[in-house]
Amino acid sequence: MTIVMEMGLIHHRSASIFFVIKNIAPDIPLGDVVWGVVPFVILMMLAVVVLCFAPDIAMWLPDRIIK
Repeated sequence: MTIVMEMGLIHHRSASIFFVIKNIAPDIPLGDVVWGVVPFVILMMLAVVVLCFAPDIAMWLPDRIIK
């Protein structure tokens, strides 16, 4: 759920993180910021898909600790 919420913060054109970055570094064009985010969004989408089809990956460590 956290990964999906983070994707919502960084992948949409009206994402709040773009405005934060633009205020921190006004000399960097918004297009560069958007294209810089794309690899991370793709990796997060891949991680969500993998965890949807193999949820045991996410539960492996908690199962080891609880037992």
